[in-house]
Amino acid sequence: MQNLIKDTGARIVTANKDFFVIEKSGRKSEIDQLYRDLSHYGIMQFVRSGRIAITKDEMKITEMLSAFYQ
Repeated sequence: MQNLIKDTGARIVTANKDFFVIEKSGRKSEIDQLYRDLSHYGIMQFVRSGRIAITKDEMKITEMLSAFYQ
């Protein structure tokens, strides 16, 4: 199982004696394949967050320099 997690680019976020939490980002097909591979071991819970994007208002270079030098 450890090799499976490593080979897919997933990472273990939390681990204790009862369970561990895996994080995987990537294409839907990659995540689906990891889910299928791990289902043989038993999955307690599976959460898919979907795409996340963060936007920020554009700041002009003069405002950035002014803020930097203050």
